Amino acid sequence: MEKNDRPARFNDGRNAASRKVSVRVLATGVEIRGEDGFLVAVWRTEDLLADGDLPDGKGVRLRCSAEPDARLTIADAMFVREALPTLPRKPRRLLWGAAASLTLGMGVLIGLYLSLPDLSRFGATLVPADTEQAWGRQIATGLEQQMRACRSPAGNAALSGLVERLAVGIPPERRPVTVRVLDGKMVNALALPGAEIIVFRGLIDQAGGPDELAGVLAHELTHVAERHPAAALIRGMGVGILATLITGDASGAVASGIATITASSYSRDDEAAADRGALARLKRAGIGNAGFATFFHRLETLEESGGVLPAWMGTHPETKSRIAAVEAAADPRTLPPALRDEEWQAIKRICGKGV
Repeated sequence: MEKNDRPARFNDGRNAASRKVSVRVLATGVEIRGEDGFLVAVWRTEDLLADGDLPDGKGVRLRCSAEPDARLTIADAMFVREALPTLPRKPRRLLWGAAASLTLGMGVLIGLYLSLPDLSRFGATLVPADTEQAWGRQIATGLEQQMRACRSPAGNAALSGLVERLAVGIPPERRPVTVRVLDGKMVNALALPGAEIIVFRGLIDQAGGPDELAGVLAHELTHVAERHPAAALIRGMGVGILATLITGDASGAVASGIATITASSYSRDDEAAADRGALARLKRAGIGNAGFATFFHRLETLEESGGVLPAWMGTHPETKSRIAAVEAAADPRTLPPALRDEEWQAIKRICGKGV
């Protein structure tokens, strides 16, 4: 966190969870970044509204007229008041006519919001496979510009081989799957549109064995097979992109959507479906699922210790319930590890670190 940054919590309004962020005041507004350093949002000064003080009076809540469902809570109230002294307050009274218009408008927004999951899934079906692949490459390239890509012949070969085993059953137009490793400390993997998967070094460092990594990859591959990333991108950018998808080129919107895709969240139904799909993929590949449950136990420990967790953990079903669901489907077979030891060690060293 830079000297001029302040810790805060951000809630995007799509679910009850909030995430730790850092806030920096710019000449034009405030910049919000996640713990992983990725941009979450930029709120313009003219769109900012005060949304009340915290009970102890030492913090403030902000909202943004451009993102009416989102809330930003900053513990350092003095910082906000000094940096944004003219911040307008949320109006306390409205004329009846304005109130009626606002009520009607909110009703429309709520209806639109509630229909977004279905609209985004439908929108994803309209996107040709080659277009979706181009989106994924654009976003992956943008991420590689923000942090170093890790490459080693042995490590990449082992990782690609594991992905190929787990990707059996994905429709031909969604293959081949490209997996990239980025040198970031986040304990995270990310499925992008068009069969692109990003794995961060932090996840490889934390994984205790190849079966744990296999479980995470199987989860992300299910997202790929179900086209959840494209739907999440559409949902994150708003239904306005649907018209672009149907009527013209959306490449410019996608190129600017790196922050959107990294901050976008799947629905809990999508996440539960990805867990179930992961179990099926592991079984089909002849890989035990005990490592999948073990990795969830690691996430649970990180949650309790305040470790660096991916943004999507806020919308995943509760970790304990995920562990219970995976352990309930325990594979009774005694199976060999997903990778030979030399392959696993090559993946652990893929960023030039580790064993």
